[in-house]
Amino acid sequence: MTAEAGRGPLVTGLRQGTALVALGLLVVAALSLVEAQRPAHRRAAELAFLPKGEYLKVAVLGYRQAVADLIWIKVVQHLGERKPSIQSYLWAYHAADVLTDLDPKFAMVYQSVGTILGVWADRPEESIAILTKGMQHNPTVWELPFYVGYDYFYVLNQPGAAAKYFQIASELPGAPEYLPRLAARMSVEVGDHDAALEFLQRLYAQTKDERLREGLQRRILEVQAERGIRQLEEAVQRYAKRFGKGPKKLEDLVARGFLSELPVEPLGGRYELDAARGTVTGTGLRERLRVHRHS
Repeated sequence: MTAEAGRGPLVTGLRQGTALVALGLLVVAALSLVEAQRPAHRRAAELAFLPKGEYLKVAVLGYRQAVADLIWIKVVQHLGERKPSIQSYLWAYHAADVLTDLDPKFAMVYQSVGTILGVWADRPEESIAILTKGMQHNPTVWELPFYVGYDYFYVLNQPGAAAKYFQIASELPGAPEYLPRLAARMSVEVGDHDAALEFLQRLYAQTKDERLREGLQRRILEVQAERGIRQLEEAVQRYAKRFGKGPKKLEDLVARGFLSELPVEPLGGRYELDAARGTVTGTGLRERLRVHRHS
């Protein structure tokens, strides 16, 4: 058989393979459009009743990756809702756990669902669970331990644990050059708002998802608001130490030279003084931060 004749079946096979890939992409796109049109509560219910991955693996036989892709479409559409409930986030976590049993190397799932649970939903336990599961199956993806570090640092207020995961992330391919220094700061600078802001601002800069950026921007403003409260309360304490009693209003701190000016409340509210207690609150801050975040 000549070389020319031998190339015929090869070319035909390649064409058929290309056609199948194109068809597969069209099917996935069509399913995405169909899912988007279905009521959110129905999509959520399907996620909630997915069987455990260990059982589903047996049921789907050799179609694990295809089924994982279909579940992922449902998860993406579900999390695309503007204001999912906490229960909805938990259903999405369950679905992500199931589909990564089917396709353990699906790194995007661990990172996407993990960051949404940690940054947006305030569900650090589930976030850490899916991210650390991803670390086991994708040990060279630096973003996975990095976001575990976020959960420990900002959400759980455990900078020591955060430093451990930042250090792991810093040693993996493609990790940002600033990570080793940040890991060191996490170990020794507990309660330092400047360290917290550096971390959140760097994370914001490298995040492309607009929804996650919105959540991070809120957290940056919360840290800035808390820093302003601490600055004012320290000035109130100095005032009381000098004059034997605290100021009647915050403006007294400027009038008596304890501050050059009052800080601006960054969340659009205002700082208010409880003169009897000597404490300050920010009306735009939902709750006082515990070193790095709200409770």
